[in-house]
Amino acid sequence: MAKLNLSDLLIPMSKRVKFEEKIGLVLSGGGARGAYQIGVWKALKDCGIEIGGVYGTSVGAINSMAIAMDNFEDARQLWLKIDFDKVVKDGPDGNLIEKALAALKSRGFDPAPLRENFGRLLKEELVRKAKIDVGIVTYSLSNMQPKELFLDDIPEGKLEDYILASANHPVFKREEIGSEKFIDGGIYRNIPVNMALSRGFKEIIIVDLGPKRIRDVLTLTSLKRLEEVKYLVIKPREFYGDVLDFDPDIARNFMREGYLDCLDELGYLNGEEYFVFAKHDAIARALFSLPKKKKEEARAIFGVEPWQSESTQHFYYGQLMPVLQDHFGIFNPVETWVRLLEDLARYLELERLDLYSLYSFTKEILSSRNVGVEGRNYNDISCESILNFLEFLVKNSDLESLEDREFSVFREGFLSLTNLND
Repeated sequence: MAKLNLSDLLIPMSKRVKFEEKIGLVLSGGGARGAYQIGVWKALKDCGIEIGGVYGTSVGAINSMAIAMDNFEDARQLWLKIDFDKVVKDGPDGNLIEKALAALKSRGFDPAPLRENFGRLLKEELVRKAKIDVGIVTYSLSNMQPKELFLDDIPEGKLEDYILASANHPVFKREEIGSEKFIDGGIYRNIPVNMALSRGFKEIIIVDLGPKRIRDVLTLTSLKRLEEVKYLVIKPREFYGDVLDFDPDIARNFMREGYLDCLDELGYLNGEEYFVFAKHDAIARALFSLPKKKKEEARAIFGVEPWQSESTQHFYYGQLMPVLQDHFGIFNPVETWVRLLEDLARYLELERLDLYSLYSFTKEILSSRNVGVEGRNYNDISCESILNFLEFLVKNSDLESLEDREFSVFREGFLSLTNLND
């Protein structure tokens, strides 16, 4: 049999989305889901993507202030410690529905705790001195008209008032500025991408926590026709809570998800259900790094004798991978391994909200191997043989050292994201 071409074309890297300039960042409303935006922000920082302008509605307006001040740590801590009584005075005892009904009878929840906690985060002078452009959306009930406000449109000393006006959820008592009453800007426009466009940004990242207004849908649709604008929409794969579910555990999950979803949308990760950093085929590299005797032992796991294969590379690319690729309908070795490991992870019920490499994913799967996998096959290759092969590589090669250094940066960033400092 002719030898295969073993060039790097066999393991192409995922196509990454590259931003050449400072981006316009658009943050939608979404209440308690706003912790997701903090995770996205951290991922953007770890990827070296610079923000030139930030435009938000409701909780997006609140988070935009932290971004303008570059005060990541205080914003992170605020979200990790958040609960319902740090947002509103919750009134009588009972579940959330009972509290909401009581609040509506008294014209809404009192958001005084939100003002107090946000006030400790916001430093208006720092926002006004920042090099990042800022814009928010609110809605005047007194005049029955929306207000899309840039920083220069907001009077000195009134920034906190207008931010809270933008975040005035319909179940809150109305925010008053002077004699004017305001309500959440999300009732008019939840995704103010038009503000970023009006400031001339050609590279835009949108964090969409839902729901969308008709204006949002029309604006996002029109973006597809603007060939000169590069944009990316990042939104949760899964919702861990609703807009009023202010809870530290829920916030922690949203924050992790925001980080992972952002890396995924930027093209750094593989996986359909899990988040796997797999820039190179570390499995192949580990196998090829073994001494001759160990390579023969690895092939023997699948019942392949030395005389049945021209070389270890022929075994890998010409015998093993074609069978696995045919099973999953994928032609890329890296993506094939990710899909296979995902299949095993689902079966073993591994944690989804985590950042894996091929090595760490393999280690987690092997450590959970006490769950039987008898009878599971990938075409005519048994799952047991695959696991034995992976375990052999872990024990006999330095698979961990073959991970890309970039992964360690992201892994460190991900782990530090939800560490709570007292």
